[in-house]
Amino acid sequence: MTHRNRIVCLAWTTIVLASALLSCSKSEQKASKGQPPIPSATHASIDETLSAYEKISKALTEDDANVRADALDLARAAKAASATAPASLLRPLEELSAAAQRMGTLEADGLGEARAAFGDVSRAMISLLSAAPSLQEDLHVYECPMAKGYKKWVQREEGISNPYMGREMPKCGTEAHF
Repeated sequence: MTHRNRIVCLAWTTIVLASALLSCSKSEQKASKGQPPIPSATHASIDETLSAYEKISKALTEDDANVRADALDLARAAKAASATAPASLLRPLEELSAAAQRMGTLEADGLGEARAAFGDVSRAMISLLSAAPSLQEDLHVYECPMAKGYKKWVQREEGISNPYMGREMPKCGTEAHF
């Protein structure tokens, strides 16, 4: 191989490698969307917050206002998630914990108050999930135009189960966005 052929071969190899590295870098940027990775411990804690949140939502869908214990579980899980969360999630987790803590102090028989407090909890939950789009996977947001106060809520399963209207209008709403 002549000296010139080696230079041409080396140039082409460099171009191919540079292209591969650039395309890999771009796909990694798309996946992270500029967000720091969420530690697995934080994912697990946020999963616990979602489980407690869903218990509250289900109870309200069934017109059960006795959600204090689940609200306090949600507050504790959000606080626990703060221990391992990146800085970008600390404020949303604090807001979620505070809203859930307030909900945990409600009277057991106040369905209207429980639903209003759930609106505050839902606003904080959606704020948290909006701060880290990777957490939104397999989740759905619905919105009820008939609800008083905040109108959105989060569900893992497809299909509307409206916690704001309960048994009166369990399917009222439309799919919305984070």
